[in-house]
Amino acid sequence: MRFPPTPRIVAIGTAVLGVFALITAGVTFATIPENPPGDGFAAGLAGIFVMVYLVAGVLALAEAGLLYLVVQTCTPGEWPLRLLTLGAAVGGSAVFLLVSQYALSVLWSLTGSYYVLRISSAFSMGLVFVPAGLICTGLGAVLQVVDGIRAETHS
Repeated sequence: MRFPPTPRIVAIGTAVLGVFALITAGVTFATIPENPPGDGFAAGLAGIFVMVYLVAGVLALAEAGLLYLVVQTCTPGEWPLRLLTLGAAVGGSAVFLLVSQYALSVLWSLTGSYYVLRISSAFSMGLVFVPAGLICTGLGAVLQVVDGIRAETHS
């Protein structure tokens, strides 16, 4: 039996992942020392990760919110709905890929075990997925507006 995810489920899942990214950004920010030892390279790198998690989380929440709003307030056309759903799903996947790399590195450092699988390309794939999700969501929103204007014009 096939389970097709509905747009509402995708929106809720993406929103949860977006909140998780914001929490990860907060936790990472809290671990940055005020006076880092040495030249502060590690603290600066951690700050970059905080910004990446923050941007990805906010964008995922925006994509999820837009999808949920469109589904709740109007009857979207086939292509706008597909693009909005794809954008939210890709945005949620981006957050998952970005944050899973962090979670795996924390798990690795806590256990000291080399048996923890590290996916080195997950972070870079997540960085590619963030703009891809944004583009899909933007195209879906534009198509929805165009469809709405066309429907008003014809009626």
